[in-house]
Amino acid sequence: MKKYAYHLLVLALGYGIGFAYNAKGLFSIKEQKEKQQENTSDEFSEKALVALMRDLKIKYPEVALSQARLETGNFTSAIFKENNNLFGMKMAELRPSSAIGINRGHASYSNWKESVVDYALFQSFIISRLKTVSKAAYRQHIQKYYSETSDYLVRIDRVGVNGNDAIFKPKM
Repeated sequence: MKKYAYHLLVLALGYGIGFAYNAKGLFSIKEQKEKQQENTSDEFSEKALVALMRDLKIKYPEVALSQARLETGNFTSAIFKENNNLFGMKMAELRPSSAIGINRGHASYSNWKESVVDYALFQSFIISRLKTVSKAAYRQHIQKYYSETSDYLVRIDRVGVNGNDAIFKPKM
């Protein structure tokens, strides 16, 4: 009986600590509610996309946003509209994925946010295999393996997103 009481005590303490503290630190109830409201909107916008990329700790978000703009034709393509696929992703074979199926030869997602989660999974898989973790190395990798075109980086750069754009500025 003492054994079960000990386990219940540890479980209760763990739950209490976990409830009071989250991975990002302590927040006021008001801040938590504001953040939750910000992230629960299912409506797509570039602002919501950048906020989710920040939450998921996606490296080089300006590269990812440029890819999303390019791959979706500024968020107008059928692959984006039908598959909720922001990045022209194919079904992953060697890594975990949040895709729910395939449509038109591309991965399909239950909503646009799942597409961003899949990009985060893709990126972490790639970055873990790079010899050096730098923007240049990451860009080289996506040029070589992400796209079938030889000028993919030029096309991304043509979209013109950079980390100084207003959309990347933190809220004040």
